[in-house]
Amino acid sequence: MKAYIHELGVLDKTGKTHPVRFKQGLNVVTGKSSTGKSALIEIFDYCFGSGEYTVPKGVITDSAALYYVYLNVNGQDVVLGRLPDGDKKAFFRREENYYPEKINRDYFLDSHFMTLSDFKKHVRALFLDIDDVDDSLAARENRRFNAKAPTPSIRSFTSFMLQHQNLVANKHALFYRFDEKEKREQVIEHTKIFLGLVDQKFFHLSQEKERLATEVNRIKREQESNKRLAENQKQKIEPVLRQLYAAMGFSEDPISLQDILRHPQDSKERLEKILRPEKIVPLSDAITQLYLRLKEDLADKTSELRRLQRQAGSIKHHIAEEEKFVASGVIHQLGETVHIAKSVCPFCHTEHEQLLRSAEQLQQAISKLSSNLKQAKPMRAKFESSLVDVQRQTEGLSKEVTNISSQIIEIERSEKVLSEKKNLYESILLYKAKLDMLLDSLNLANDAEVEERMKAAKDALRKLDQQLKEYDYKDGLNKANDVVNAIMNKIGQHFEFEDSYKPINLHFSFETFDLYHLTPKDEKIFLRSMGSGANWLYSHVALFLALHKYFASLGEQCAIPSILFLDQPTQVYFPSFKFDKSDTFNKESIKEMEQRAEGERQIDDDMKAVENLFSQLSIYCTETEKEDGFSPQIIVTDHADDLKLSDETEFETLVNSNRWRSRGLINPIPNE
Repeated sequence: MKAYIHELGVLDKTGKTHPVRFKQGLNVVTGKSSTGKSALIEIFDYCFGSGEYTVPKGVITDSAALYYVYLNVNGQDVVLGRLPDGDKKAFFRREENYYPEKINRDYFLDSHFMTLSDFKKHVRALFLDIDDVDDSLAARENRRFNAKAPTPSIRSFTSFMLQHQNLVANKHALFYRFDEKEKREQVIEHTKIFLGLVDQKFFHLSQEKERLATEVNRIKREQESNKRLAENQKQKIEPVLRQLYAAMGFSEDPISLQDILRHPQDSKERLEKILRPEKIVPLSDAITQLYLRLKEDLADKTSELRRLQRQAGSIKHHIAEEEKFVASGVIHQLGETVHIAKSVCPFCHTEHEQLLRSAEQLQQAISKLSSNLKQAKPMRAKFESSLVDVQRQTEGLSKEVTNISSQIIEIERSEKVLSEKKNLYESILLYKAKLDMLLDSLNLANDAEVEERMKAAKDALRKLDQQLKEYDYKDGLNKANDVVNAIMNKIGQHFEFEDSYKPINLHFSFETFDLYHLTPKDEKIFLRSMGSGANWLYSHVALFLALHKYFASLGEQCAIPSILFLDQPTQVYFPSFKFDKSDTFNKESIKEMEQRAEGERQIDDDMKAVENLFSQLSIYCTETEKEDGFSPQIIVTDHADDLKLSDETEFETLVNSNRWRSRGLINPIPNE
């Protein structure tokens, strides 16, 4: 997102403003120690919704009545403000244009202050239009109080925008706020939103897909339930129907069992027309054939049942034997030595050791057997599983045997009734009455209606999948990785990495936010293992320049503001800058502060590295503006001054009056 800061400042307790003004592209705030340079990044962070008040204690905090940031977001000018001491209210006001003269005590009206929570929502609306990032409503239901997943926050943007003094050359951390696991995970999770790879519609589609998938599974369970119910009803109705058709003497089924199960009431009406006296085939032996088939089935099923019962008995016996074997203490401790008298011939009195050797071999065999038995795994679990399986088969077969027996008894009873009443039709009516009763009890769902619902749900699911394919954010993240890595290594070629890391081959992943150097042997060397503060600094700078170059190329598609703070990056070369109290910046004052031992890197070499760093930042901004139409705003706060840049940019144009050697951020300091 195209964004830049017009000015950032402090309103002191006397009502005077202390602004620091910036332009697009590269800005440098330079000065000696304790002038408020590092406070700028903290003031911006605080005005950008931080819940912590981390402005360094001193003149600034003693003087401040309010902190503010005047910035432009994609053509919209806004002023953000915060009261000191961690006040949980924040100021938000829109402006038509940048009017620096407006900023005074009377500008910050109470009506524009709001709770910090509402403030973050107002600022977020400048960058993002999204309210719900749950892709699973089921997951939401499992959260406490049915809470929504955390929506993207402007606080996540700061991880891409701020490189504090203790972070810019850190080997253990790359991103601000990533020391908190939850915040790190939120930034990574929301990056696909920040890069414009998904939008609000994506999450609504994902929720609908989950709902439809749940509906498909519910209908599938309904179909399975109906199938089980139909099978149960079939087992009850089929025998009666077979006996009825056999009694009528039909050689073929006039109405199939499946049709009867599918349309029971319609089938009843059709059977009324079929089951008439004149349609009986009295000479048919269908009932006899049915009876014989049932007898054969009964014999086969009974035989199989007996086999299963014997198998169950055998398994139970094995289980009992194993229990007895373990309980009897067969596995016991044996003596380590064998005492056997020597064998002596009664005639020649010759001693024989064969018996002793045999005894020793026996002892070894027993010991080995005992050891094997100790190590053997018990078979009880396998036996019990087999027993359960056999018992289930036995139970099912028993039901079949009972059912067949009932059918045989029913036919025999009907034959007896027929012999007594001499009226076949009356027997048929008895079968029909029983069938009608069973049909009336049917409560099967309409299979066609259920199938239609399933088809509609699956069709809708396919359409959703097609729509979601447009949001292939994983592929988008992979492509983003490739672009950022290419830019990063192009930038890295111009920095003085150690020889062992040349040519630099940095790799960054939006899925993990890890950074490493890949050697020609495909060895990954992560930042923490690279060694040298210069390597850490250049890795940070190369990565963040590459990220913002990529963000700039996305234009309005990217929600991340195109602002980057680098706080005192030259400390890698001049760690003693913290003692910089001089009113001027020159080599002599640097040498005096550094006091390097003989053999250490020369001051001139480090100055060249510093000048190269600022030169590359300047070149980066110029080239990015040419390629993408605008340049990210880079704000560097540092001690370095009067540098000669390789792109012939005048360093003074980058400082733009923000040189603090005879003054500080608060100037003049209010009277007590």
